[in-house]
Amino acid sequence: MMWQEISYWGKKLAQNNLVASRFGNISVRTEKGLMIKKTGVFLDEIEGPEDVIEVSIASSRIPPEASSETTSHQAIYLATDARAIIHAHPQFAIIESLLCESEIRPLDSEGLPFLNTIPIVDGESGSKELYDALTGIFASHKVKGVVNRGHGSFAIGPDLRDCFNTTAMIEHSSKIKYFYDLAKR
Repeated sequence: MMWQEISYWGKKLAQNNLVASRFGNISVRTEKGLMIKKTGVFLDEIEGPEDVIEVSIASSRIPPEASSETTSHQAIYLATDARAIIHAHPQFAIIESLLCESEIRPLDSEGLPFLNTIPIVDGESGSKELYDALTGIFASHKVKGVVNRGHGSFAIGPDLRDCFNTTAMIEHSSKIKYFYDLAKR
């Protein structure tokens, strides 16, 4: 069951301090559209199919119980071949998005080859500006992860495991960079 996979990775995100409270979203592409966490549901408390909702990828009519980031997820699926998306709120990635101009440059030996650079995009949560920026980066730069300035990360991939790995790497590399820059002062 797809809700169980979303539940599993939601718990992993919370256990690894990559989200706080009910913030963050997980979605998976389906035959009919996408399955996404409902608004107000905590990622580590997805307990059944009633906590997720299936939405058409192309419809502009979003059910009110769907996540506020549904339009961003729809736009990413329409612009890429992604099968899954994780939107998280990793603390150090958010901090670095506020300190850096247009990208976070990993310094660690794992982050640099895996991520290369981490683009930073602007736009309010759920806004057209945000999903236009996300789709532009994901479609043209072939990156796996992006950070929305002051808000959180978006990772795309063939499955939620890959998205989780990208999210964790973004946070790890951001944390290393933050402490390295702090030590240089």
